Amino acid sequence: MWGWGTTFGGRPTARWTPTPPTIQTPPQTQTAEAGSAVDLRVQASGPWISCLWYLNHAHLLICSTSCELELTNVQFSQAGAYTAVITNFAGAVTSSPAMLQVIAVVERRPVPGVKVTGETASLWNVDYANSPSPTPNWTPLGSVSLTGTPQYCFDVTLPLPPQRFYRAWQTGTPGVGPSLDLHLVPAITLPGSIGGSVRLDYIKQFGPTDAWVTLATVPLTNTSQLYFDISAPGQPPRLYRLVPQ
Repeated sequence: MWGWGTTFGGRPTARWTPTPPTIQTPPQTQTAEAGSAVDLRVQASGPWISCLWYLNHAHLLICSTSCELELTNVQFSQAGAYTAVITNFAGAVTSSPAMLQVIAVVERRPVPGVKVTGETASLWNVDYANSPSPTPNWTPLGSVSLTGTPQYCFDVTLPLPPQRFYRAWQTGTPGVGPSLDLHLVPAITLPGSIGGSVRLDYIKQFGPTDAWVTLATVPLTNTSQLYFDISAPGQPPRLYRLVPQ
């Protein structure tokens, strides 16, 4: 901050008043999978500031002029409360703590989900082709029976080609033609013993670390099977956990 003073000769002279730092945005609480990268940031202002990052208020991690802390290959031992202390020669200010929760990796991958909407009680066949040529080579993918709500048909092909096209059809003349929507849907691998069951929960990447939501409790008919989270498209990034029942 600049101000004005006067000398004994009556001439004005510049005077600088130190301004302590301030924090506009504290770091965000978040959840991360072990082995992933975590980025913690604090938005602060003030002249000539430096940032000290602490874990659990005691363990000094780094002192830098950058207000960003990057954790690569994060481990369970790095879970805890992260605070940033912003300092300059006029003072210091401490951010509110950001909690970092580190969880085990849950195997999953995005798969194309073909969402079919049409006449209730109708049965539709879904095909795919890898080329939009005038005579595409259509290959059966599956079928869906509509029960009043849209139904999905999932393409779990590995590996997927660079492009793929889908169609839905039925024999005869349908009263109402179908409409198709294509979404990438998380396909989550559920391991376990046949006859057992597993509860699948999700949590948003950013937000309270205790805000787990149960998706489903799934009976296991194979030692490894897929669960498709059709509620995920269009939502903030999700992480998952498996709880044997």
